[in-house]
Amino acid sequence: MPAQSGNTEVLKRMRRGYTRESYLELVENIWSIIPDVSLSSDFIAGFCGETDEEHRDTISLLDTVKFDMAYMFAYSMRKKTHAHHAMQDDVLEEVKKRRLQEIIDTFYSHVGERNRRLVGSHQLVLVEGTSKRSEEEVAGRTDGNVKVIFPGSMTEPLTQSSTTFRPGDYVIVKITEARDGSVRLRGVPVRLSSILDFSRNQISDSDQPTNHKSLSNSTS
Repeated sequence: MPAQSGNTEVLKRMRRGYTRESYLELVENIWSIIPDVSLSSDFIAGFCGETDEEHRDTISLLDTVKFDMAYMFAYSMRKKTHAHHAMQDDVLEEVKKRRLQEIIDTFYSHVGERNRRLVGSHQLVLVEGTSKRSEEEVAGRTDGNVKVIFPGSMTEPLTQSSTTFRPGDYVIVKITEARDGSVRLRGVPVRLSSILDFSRNQISDSDQPTNHKSLSNSTS
């Protein structure tokens, strides 16, 4: 759900076609239907004429929604756009960089908080392939698109047989580590599974975090 900015006046200058209020209303509606949904977005720092106050509205939007993934950039004017013909790229580069860093820091602070809540939980992970950092590990993603790194094989405790994980496998993984400044998690495999199997037999222990969100419980 690309936001670009958390300020209605900036959104108007961008010709985005929505306001901060309508964006948050849509988010609230999504949360009411899918409480554990993961939301991604993108943000631009230092759009034409952006003031410090308008920038702070973007920071507060990040604090409110706590996005699970975000693409964040400093504004760079492109030719053949409305802004190129009608506006001035008048925000200093050093100001753009500072605001972008504040956006990045805010985003990762919430990602770190979310990831720490997942430590100890069991997640169903779809294996994508071998980890880039180790051939003995695999990388996959949860249904919330969170990347998880874990050993590429395991020994079944009952049969002592070895299982090697391949792309396309669904594996129940116990999350063991979340690092600040990273969107990735680390874990240990529990067993092969499937979407249906996991949903029917989801591990019902107290370590399963809930992610029920509401704007009334967030920073506005």
